[in-house]
Amino acid sequence: MTLSNSSPAEIVDQYTEQIYHQRNLNALETLVADPMIRHEPDGSRVALTIEEATHRIASLHQQFRSMRFTNRKLIEDHESVATAYEADLVDQNGEVSTICGIEIFTIREGQITEVWNAPAGSGSWG
Repeated sequence: MTLSNSSPAEIVDQYTEQIYHQRNLNALETLVADPMIRHEPDGSRVALTIEEATHRIASLHQQFRSMRFTNRKLIEDHESVATAYEADLVDQNGEVSTICGIEIFTIREGQITEVWNAPAGSGSWG
């Protein structure tokens, strides 16, 4: 997977497709910087290694049989992507719930280096 000539939006699309839709956690090594900084809404910054990011996302995969993300609105500049997303989450019993939220990614040298992610809300965007 060569991403050096990809736009920030293409890298975020690959991240979503590989990590969440295809459940290919090995793709984190290519798509995400080590460490990657997560900006939390409580004012903290968390530096996640690839191993820590893998563990965090693997725990989500254990909770849900599948996750399907759709970007309802995407804004991109030379190194950032902001997306208003919706996700259909299917739990282990087959129950579907929909969440929505906003994420902002910073991409440098073909990898996601930072992400801002507030807690998602229930339901779809209006």
